[in-house]
Amino acid sequence: MLSMCFLICGCPRKQAGPARDAANTTNVANATAAATGMVVKSDIEKNEELNELLDLPASEREEIQRMMGAMNASNQVLQSTNELEEPNQDEILNTRFEPTQEAKDLVTAATRAFLADLPEADKLAALQKLAGLDHPIVLEVVEMALSDKSPAVREAALDLIMNINDPAVVPAVSKALDDQDPDLREYALDALMDVDDPKINEALTKALDDTNADVRDNALNIMLYIGSPNVIDSLGKAITDEDADIREKAIIAIEDIQDPRVIDVLLEKGLLSDDDTVREDAMDSLQFITDQEFENYEQAQAWWQRNRATFSFDE
Repeated sequence: MLSMCFLICGCPRKQAGPARDAANTTNVANATAAATGMVVKSDIEKNEELNELLDLPASEREEIQRMMGAMNASNQVLQSTNELEEPNQDEILNTRFEPTQEAKDLVTAATRAFLADLPEADKLAALQKLAGLDHPIVLEVVEMALSDKSPAVREAALDLIMNINDPAVVPAVSKALDDQDPDLREYALDALMDVDDPKINEALTKALDDTNADVRDNALNIMLYIGSPNVIDSLGKAITDEDADIREKAIIAIEDIQDPRVIDVLLEKGLLSDDDTVREDAMDSLQFITDQEFENYEQAQAWWQRNRATFSFDE
């Protein structure tokens, strides 16, 4: 009976296509049937089934039509489900989960370990239990741990904020930038790698004042990685760094940001610098971005004032 159903309620009628040789069509059908195990019926057999269906009582024909209507409705639901828009993966990742009570209890226990100034091993064990939580709930105990006399404890505290990816980590990073160990100061900046927010300038500009070139260089690495208008303020400071490599990195990073403030920074921080190399690098970047030739600051500034409102960055 179902084979008869498909004769009536199968695929919608197609538009007529170019004529084909009947023998070739039959051969293709037979070849397909052999490969898939399908049974190919001749037109005569199909007509016989149709005639048989038409001879059925009206009640049976109505039942077949009801069954096929239900099948079609089910197919439509399945198709609609498949066409539903998939959830945005970035939104899923950025959704902050609520810590369990067990996690909160672990944070409380770690806090008590530092308040009681337990031995280093106990503090490390308490911090280790918070590993993988990756939630701002740990920040209070992290800041406590960053004041500990043990470098191992301070490093373990930084481990806890590496994957929080939230602007809330900025105060902890800023505090770590006061650490006496330059390796820990450099490491602390890695917590900002995926924090594309203007608040990170607080920590980045502080890092650019560090006497250790590796710390300043890592701050530039963070800016290069983020590469958004949110780090323009820090890049404006970096292009005047005493280290030529850091200045070069800053210029490379700022050239790739499509924001009018980039040109402001290159004009005011770069072309007005007391360092000849800084001025030359800034002029090269300005001419690259604007596709103009400038003789000096005054000429570049005048051009920018005339064209700022209509200037567009090349895609």
